[in-house]
Amino acid sequence: MSILDEAAREPGADAPTGVASSILRAVPDEGASILHVDPPAALQTRPIGEAELDSGAARRDLVEEVLRHHRTADADAIERAFDLGVTAHTGQKRKSGEPYFVHPVRVATVLAQLGLDGAGVTAALLHDVVEDTETTVYELTEAFGREVATIVDGVTKLGKVPYLSRQEQQAESFRKMLLAMSQDIRVLLVKLIDRLDNMRTLEHMPRDKQERISRETMQIYAPLAGRLGIEVVHRELQELSFRYLEPGAWASTRADMEKMLAQRDMLEDGLAQLRAVFDHTACAVGEPEADDTHWPAEYGPVTVRMGTRSAYRVYQLLQAQGRGLDQLSDVVTYQIVTADRRACYAALGQLHGQFQPVPGRFRDYIALPRPNHYRALHTSVIDRHGNRLEVQIRSTRMDAVAERGIVAEWELDQFQGSEARRLAWLSQLMDWQQAVSDPSEFIEAVKADLFADEVYVFTPGGDIHTFPKGSTPIDFAFAIHTDVGMHCTGARVNGQLVPLRYRLRQGDTIEILANPTVEPREEWLKMCVSSRARAKIKQFLRQRERKRLRGLGRSLIEQELSSRGVAAGILDETNALGEHAEALGLPRETVDEGVLEAVGAGQIAASAIADRLAPPAGTAGATGEESGLFARMLRRMTTRGRGTAGETLGAKPTAPIVVTRERVEGRGGSRAMITLAPCCSPVPGDPLIGFFEAGKGIVAHVHGCPEALEQLGERRVHLDWEPNLSLDCPVTLEVRTANTLGLLAEMSRAFSHHGVNIKQANCRAVGDGDRAINTFYATVQRLEQLESLVATLKRIEGVGAVERVFSQGSGIYPRV
Repeated sequence: MSILDEAAREPGADAPTGVASSILRAVPDEGASILHVDPPAALQTRPIGEAELDSGAARRDLVEEVLRHHRTADADAIERAFDLGVTAHTGQKRKSGEPYFVHPVRVATVLAQLGLDGAGVTAALLHDVVEDTETTVYELTEAFGREVATIVDGVTKLGKVPYLSRQEQQAESFRKMLLAMSQDIRVLLVKLIDRLDNMRTLEHMPRDKQERISRETMQIYAPLAGRLGIEVVHRELQELSFRYLEPGAWASTRADMEKMLAQRDMLEDGLAQLRAVFDHTACAVGEPEADDTHWPAEYGPVTVRMGTRSAYRVYQLLQAQGRGLDQLSDVVTYQIVTADRRACYAALGQLHGQFQPVPGRFRDYIALPRPNHYRALHTSVIDRHGNRLEVQIRSTRMDAVAERGIVAEWELDQFQGSEARRLAWLSQLMDWQQAVSDPSEFIEAVKADLFADEVYVFTPGGDIHTFPKGSTPIDFAFAIHTDVGMHCTGARVNGQLVPLRYRLRQGDTIEILANPTVEPREEWLKMCVSSRARAKIKQFLRQRERKRLRGLGRSLIEQELSSRGVAAGILDETNALGEHAEALGLPRETVDEGVLEAVGAGQIAASAIADRLAPPAGTAGATGEESGLFARMLRRMTTRGRGTAGETLGAKPTAPIVVTRERVEGRGGSRAMITLAPCCSPVPGDPLIGFFEAGKGIVAHVHGCPEALEQLGERRVHLDWEPNLSLDCPVTLEVRTANTLGLLAEMSRAFSHHGVNIKQANCRAVGDGDRAINTFYATVQRLEQLESLVATLKRIEGVGAVERVFSQGSGIYPRV
């Protein structure tokens, strides 16, 4: 066992650093005056295989673990769920070759260790039976009750929907899970531990799936665990994802941490100094005769322990500061656990009285808790040998919540009513998600919210609100009420007038100024940050644009009818236009307003409508239809309706527009029908999403491109690449490396080997000069060529990370 893993397993270790390392926690001395619930000794179950299932050991251990936390739990329901799971999953195997049911048992066991109740553990045993067996939700309701069945249904993915792509399927399944967890947060708890167990066995999956699953875990599930305060799960999900996404950086960071943790004398000395400060039986560090150097016995016993940060957190810290690992405080933290809140502040005074505090390093998360209910006092001090110590001060109650979050709060009886209602971030998420119809836009907005750094601001009445860093008064206004946001004109911050573009700062007091005549403008989208505000503004702008198009369409049709001597009143008849929708190339269910929008947008000629309503003399009802692929596509792009299969390319995924060289480059001097968006520079093989833009035709983006998510229109076009198509496409690669001699030449040979031409390179040293960031602007022909190049670069010794990036300011492309 390495030094790093030993440190993670020492009594009182704060953070697991190994892939499957456990967290051993020191129990506070007896005599604490309040209820103490021990954090889980570990979230790593004993090996569970076919032998444990057959012998009944796995079943017995699970029931005992649940009853240890909940004496009144329904053990019979757990036993019956166990039997049903064994029967339903009979014959099914995991990729590792082990019986499939060991996975639900491990998930249920970890949830039991966390302290989840009997119904939640029962649902965990059954969480895959609806999706992977013939068992139905109705049968679960009959056998185990609505509570268990609802949790299982919330965890179950959506069935295959033919009109959705794989990315949209994932996004809609995630939206379904969020809706379910807003009613019962145990849905998310089961899903998180399900993902944790899958990550622990990810070595059995192919490399491409390892990266895809790890990226999804890092971007969505790990932040969700953090939002629930389940830090022990949050850390391990991050660490496992980091291991597969950046194996080189993970290994090198762990090696550096090993060297730092080898300084055992220094570690033990720091721990001894802190313990001496809180020894009420003897004088602490400082003046032996002074009474104020003693820790008063009235505040109760104090536990002092040491823990290590995970390799991922150390890597993040060093990347943010642009330096190497050179301080023990980068790796090691100390926790001081007191009896209650009052003792926390007394401990802070005692600590600062004995050691020199580091200016600017104090944070009071007791007075201003984090959104996940985390509470503690954070400070840094210099010990008597000049070493910096990072210290967190918590009560026993806070300590339990710090590791197990919402589950610990259940056991501590802190929830008064619906637990979901108390999670403000979840309430806000469920509020604005209804305004986002596009699944890709929704999932990207959720990621942005989960990853954002936060600022705390106040209303004039003293209420605290939390916003993503960089938020403006527009974000604040929409958080107060949608109507306030719709009509905000400015704000007073700390009593001073500020414009809407003002960036909120920690501790600001905000008062919104509103005017009923003001409406959102498109430039507001560039000012606001929160997903709620952006969703509401986009919804308003879409509605306003549709209203404008309907008015324009009505005017054009009325003018055409008037020129034919027909009264315009015919438009007011119920569904007078909608009954012609299918013949005009629109979805069958389109109503009058949809037809008017299509005319206003130029997708259908007003004359075609007039021909239907008042055919010219001597005709049998001319349709006025235009010929050609481009014209037929335009008539069908307002929605993904159910027109005749194969009639109009691009109207739905089953009949996509095929991206060919002629359509991208043009033919015979004609303008190209399809433009590859310069913001993300799609490469043949990238998943595509297209939009019709006036004056440009179809603009193709990489699926998930931030610029594509800014599109306000609903005129989406489904695209697919021509098989084996090769195009010269620009890409940008950012390679983080050590600053060593000959490394640039080695990378250049990799580009040459894969036939990739480097157009421009920008190489610069960072930090202390021992690391470098190399940005290559190159041209590739297919995604396979790019992926092969990236794989080769990652294998070069000295290369830490390789990332494909979008255009300046749009963020890192998530697929490579």
